[in-house]
Amino acid sequence: MSTPTIPVLKAAAPGALAAPVAGHAAGRFTESGVLLVKNLLPPERIAALHDAYTAQYGSIDQRSSGNRIREVGDRRMMISLSVSGAFAASDIFANPAALSIVRALLGDDFILGSYVAVTSLPGARAQRLHTDQDGLFGDTVLDASLPPHSITLVIPLVGLNPTTGSTRFFPGSHRDPDAAAPPDGIAPDLEPGDAILFDSRISHGGMANLSAAPRPIVYCTYHRTWFRDVTNFRDMPAMLIDRAALNAMNDEERALVDWVRTEGG
Repeated sequence: MSTPTIPVLKAAAPGALAAPVAGHAAGRFTESGVLLVKNLLPPERIAALHDAYTAQYGSIDQRSSGNRIREVGDRRMMISLSVSGAFAASDIFANPAALSIVRALLGDDFILGSYVAVTSLPGARAQRLHTDQDGLFGDTVLDASLPPHSITLVIPLVGLNPTTGSTRFFPGSHRDPDAAAPPDGIAPDLEPGDAILFDSRISHGGMANLSAAPRPIVYCTYHRTWFRDVTNFRDMPAMLIDRAALNAMNDEERALVDWVRTEGG
């Protein structure tokens, strides 16, 4: 039996991937449930987004409250992002290369189901092993046989390494929950600009933040259009939409988020 690995795709240039490349990446993703995308964005783009995040959300900590903030672990906060300002940039929530792979997996009919940041404060302990979504039918065999219905794009706003802490994944656990067996698992290092795509059914957990600075990470989760995440967003909005930003979007971008306007986030 081969040792599980996380497949790697190197994004060669901005823009959508060629169909054969996206198809190959989707095939690897289907097997492992996770894909590391190198060089999805330029490092300077991540630095600018980090500055924008710090200016807008940097004061939030475990003492903060509100309907758009939730504690999701030790010194670890999930924040509903506003699609506005720097966070209305389409290279983040509608990145062409990432969506090439998402489209190969979910088809043409999908939405941006949630848009959040998870910030692990200095000293945050490792997160418990978990999945972001349970199977659709509560039948382990049936659920494991189904194609993905929810895929998350992870864009760290800092480099991830043993000091800042990465996320530990268990490749194949979206198909076989028994594949998640601590202390196994893979926590890849990421340089600024790298990203990860993962199946919401895969077992994973954020590692401890041993650095002296917060570790903010943007999560863009794409769903098939019929699915809504009522588990993670029962008591908080999945995202917020700025009207000016919505009006500035092209038709493809607006189709990803228009459900928030009609249903509420």
